[in-house]
Amino acid sequence: MEQPPPWIRPERWPLPIETERLVIRLATHDDVPEIFETVDANRERLLPWMEWAETENLTIEQTHYTAERFIRDATQAVPVNLAMLICDRETNTLVGGTGLHDFKPATHQAETGYWVLPDRQRTGICTEAVTALTEACFRSQDKGGFGLRRMEIVCSADNPASARVAQKSGYEHEATHRAHRWVKGIGWSDTLIFGTTADTWTKP
Repeated sequence: MEQPPPWIRPERWPLPIETERLVIRLATHDDVPEIFETVDANRERLLPWMEWAETENLTIEQTHYTAERFIRDATQAVPVNLAMLICDRETNTLVGGTGLHDFKPATHQAETGYWVLPDRQRTGICTEAVTALTEACFRSQDKGGFGLRRMEIVCSADNPASARVAQKSGYEHEATHRAHRWVKGIGWSDTLIFGTTADTWTKP
């Protein structure tokens, strides 16, 4: 059996993705005021898991810079970080973020991460977003998907909420890297690796 050719991104990203309650889409500069105000109001509560909250988007000017970086990255053949907003479908307000990164074209895989605002946690929003994004990732490109073969989620063992999202979204715990990361306020923490593939994933 011959190894398939490397993954190539779709000509157009299969976004936005709509679910019953959410819209997952790329950010624009028009979103910057809301992104800055929302992050700034919740900065302390996003830590320590969202490390970027401590150093990024500290001003509206810096948030424009971040948005421009993400916009340009989305034009690349293999983005460093294909960042996406999670918005309330009814109100179009920002409720969190997700995206794809660590693309590995040779093995047709990528990693996803996620966050939601503290007042929207425990509502199933994260699971709903990750499930919808995973479904789009595994859908073939000729059917409007990303055409990926494998997906991973990586999180700290001291962040059980994130691990629950991975499991509820149909990912399996595959590995634990002992004392693998430093978490501010906690110390050395294990890293959990969750994964799934297009031929084994079952939509929750």
